[in-house]
Amino acid sequence: MKIFNILVVALMLVMSVQVKGQSPNYMEWVERSANHIDNNNLDSAAISLQRAMRLDPANENNSVLLLNLGIIQRQLRDYDNAYISFTASLANNPIPDIVLHNRASLLVELGKFDEAMEDYNLLIIDFPDDLEAHYRRGLLFLEENNRVKAEADFRKSEEIDPNNMYTKLSKALLFKLDNKWELAEMVYTDLINNETNGDPSFYMNRAECYINNGKTLLASADLRSVELSQSNNPYYFFLRGRVRLDQFDKTAAKADFNKAKSMGYDESIVDEWLKKAE
Repeated sequence: MKIFNILVVALMLVMSVQVKGQSPNYMEWVERSANHIDNNNLDSAAISLQRAMRLDPANENNSVLLLNLGIIQRQLRDYDNAYISFTASLANNPIPDIVLHNRASLLVELGKFDEAMEDYNLLIIDFPDDLEAHYRRGLLFLEENNRVKAEADFRKSEEIDPNNMYTKLSKALLFKLDNKWELAEMVYTDLINNETNGDPSFYMNRAECYINNGKTLLASADLRSVELSQSNNPYYFFLRGRVRLDQFDKTAAKADFNKAKSMGYDESIVDEWLKKAE
């Protein structure tokens, strides 16, 4: 999901609704929050939303403001309060699926997979054609080493819309699990060529396919294309370490592997590749 796209859409929804007897100050705080978001002043944006809701705690639009507040708090790494905001936002929210997606992805980030699974179950019950929910739940099933249930979710995506991005991501993931790197590479190339959002993860996953197909130069090109946006992503440094190892630069490879490890990448996997870089 594009976090700030959601913020803007939700705020515009609130600002477009006319509520009789509504204090102008409520709307002024909402507008100030939107301006703070535009200027990336997230602390001030959160305060503005809180002040709006304190002025009019019974306002029917507060569920949307709570969604925005939760998204901002998550960006600020205030995870406990983000969870509280998302949960409070669910009551009477006109876009409950977006709230559940945000809460579920927060729970995944916090490693609370069982609770995240409950949210994805709710999403699929209420929105059975939500392909992202099927994809995300499938990932959680894979975390549980339950490939049968994961594939059931992925097959459901195929039935609903074989051309959807999440359906394609499901296919690519299964190809990778089966070491069918060329087939996975083709899926990521299709996503890169046809999806408008230009997600950097497409390039990094294709780089992994290239690495496993011995196409080191192509992998290096993909990683360079997303370098500026991935300075906080341990997966990027792990992949670049593998490229550098393939290029016989063991010193640089070890530096990248250690960087990935320090940023939280799976230690057992990194240690295995560090041994190869000795």
